[in-house]
Amino acid sequence: MSISTNTAAALAAALLYAGAASYGPVSAAETPAPAPAAVSTPPASAPAAGQAASDQPAAASAEVPEVVMARVGSRKITVEQFMRYITQDTRLVLKARTVPGKTEILREIILDRLLEEAMIRQGLLPKDQTPNSRDYAKAYQQLEKQNFPPPATVPAEEVLYRYYQQHPEAFGIPGMVRVSQIQFRLPEKADEAAKAATKAKADSALKRLRAGESFADLAEALTENPQAKVAKGDLGFLQPEKDAWLKKSVETLKVGQFSEVLESPTGYEIILLQDKRDAMVAPYANVRESILQRIRQEAQAKAREQYAWKLAKDIGVTVEMPELKGAVPEAAP
Repeated sequence: MSISTNTAAALAAALLYAGAASYGPVSAAETPAPAPAAVSTPPASAPAAGQAASDQPAAASAEVPEVVMARVGSRKITVEQFMRYITQDTRLVLKARTVPGKTEILREIILDRLLEEAMIRQGLLPKDQTPNSRDYAKAYQQLEKQNFPPPATVPAEEVLYRYYQQHPEAFGIPGMVRVSQIQFRLPEKADEAAKAATKAKADSALKRLRAGESFADLAEALTENPQAKVAKGDLGFLQPEKDAWLKKSVETLKVGQFSEVLESPTGYEIILLQDKRDAMVAPYANVRESILQRIRQEAQAKAREQYAWKLAKDIGVTVEMPELKGAVPEAAP
């Protein structure tokens, strides 16, 4: 699914400012330095995005008071910066529709800030100029080499094969399902009365389906997902392994069957399973090197996070929004 940059920005603003409005204005402290991009990739790739988040004026900033989501040391992570961060990738905009999604993204930004702070403390970034992409790339490589280098050991063959068995979707064509949807949305902080009213609409639609009305016609008339509405509910082929909610929703359905009313992250839904295609997995021997690379990358990512959270104890990290407290793990080293 793709949406335009302007649409992504508008959606992000609506999602974030709506959730932040209750916290009121927070006084400005300092202008944060450019922040690296997601910790899942080397921060070197991110200075341009970080500079956009801290240096360029935003249209919304004149209308909405600054709201701080978290602090890393004396530096802030604001709603405005968070919004700019996610609008670089429409997948992040969609992920930010839920509290767990926002929490996970905020955690990535915090980790990036911690790694950047490490670069500054170790003198890896230039002090006489604003760091650019090349400076961040070089600094990250040095930080990585000193503190969380790629693992040099090769796992046992049994370990590689077990990973292959546990992640079949990564080594071939993943399993896919084609679904249609009738969706009834709830506001993020809906009360019980709103939930009951929305559930009643979904129950009414289910009765009409059971009475023989066309799923496509009802989806076109009733669904509150604009993109599904124009396609008469058809969402196309999706990977259920990438969405736990979708996987659970379709696992008991046969092709041609529709579900009961299901509670979803956005409200209530009825799902029709139109088609199902099993995964086609490449032979183990053909993808062994890819398996080894993925295991090493995951091990290094874990080491990088451990390093960053240890550093957080010294620097200090706080999350200002109660519902996002999980961005800092309780079991951080």
